Amino acid sequence: MRVRVNDVLIRYEMEGPPGAPVVTFSHSLAAALESWDLQLPPLRDAYRVLRMDTRGHGGSSAPPGPYTMEMLSSDAVGLLDHLGIARTHFVGLSMGGMIGQVLAVRYPERLDRLVLCDTSNRMPSETAPVWEERIRTAETQGMTALARETLDRWFSEAFRREQPQVTERIRNMIVRTPVPGYTGCCRAISRFDLSGELSKVKLPTLIMVGEKDEGTPVSAAETIQRQIEGSELFVIPGALHLSNIEGAAHFNRKLLSFLG
Repeated sequence: MRVRVNDVLIRYEMEGPPGAPVVTFSHSLAAALESWDLQLPPLRDAYRVLRMDTRGHGGSSAPPGPYTMEMLSSDAVGLLDHLGIARTHFVGLSMGGMIGQVLAVRYPERLDRLVLCDTSNRMPSETAPVWEERIRTAETQGMTALARETLDRWFSEAFRREQPQVTERIRNMIVRTPVPGYTGCCRAISRFDLSGELSKVKLPTLIMVGEKDEGTPVSAAETIQRQIEGSELFVIPGALHLSNIEGAAHFNRKLLSFLG
C-alpha cells in the first residue's frame, strides 16, 4: 500500500494480528522493505509487523534531494500517525538505524523498544569523499555500477557463493533504487552526527552488528552502547553488513528474546 506522508508517497506493508504490539522495520540505503522478509515469519503471529520503504527507495516516491535524517524520521512518524499507531518497537539497520536514533532522541514517546543494527551514531567528515564518489557514480553511470561493490560490503564471499538467489534478489533491490532517492539519502547519511545527543536515549535498546561488518564495524556499535545507558550489544558471528539476512537465525533469535 502507498499513502501520502508529508510531501511523498510512502509504500508500506503491515501484517499480523490487529491489536498486537507493533514492530516497525526500517531498511538500509539502496534496499527496500523486502530486505526484512526473513524477519516476518517468526514475528507476525505475535506482533503487528510494519515494514516501510524509506523516501526515495522501493515503491516510495523519490523527489530530488538532498534529504536529511530528520526528514526521513519525520516520514516514519507521519506514517505511524496515518496508521493510528501511538507507540511501536523500532528496528533499523544502517540508514534505518540512523533514523531510529533520531526517533529515539526527538520522538521518544512514540517508541517502546529500540533495535539498532549495523549502524553508527555519526559519519566522520573524512568519509565525505567516499559519499561524493558514490553520488557521482550513481548520477553518471546508474545504480548498476554500484551493485557489485555494495554486495561485496553487504555479504561475505561464502554467502554470495552459497546463496546466489538471495544475493541476486538483493542486487535487484540495489539496481532498482531510484538515483534521486539514493543520492538524496547519501547526503543525509554523510552529514549525520547524533553523537552528542545519544545519551538522552532512555529506551530499552539492543544494538546488533555483524562480526565482520567493515562499513559500520563492531567498534561503532560499541560506541553507541557506551552512549546509551543500559543498552545491550550482540555481535552476530560471521556476518557482514546485512546481518539480518546473512546471520538471520542469530538475528531473529536475539530480536525475539529482546522484544519478548
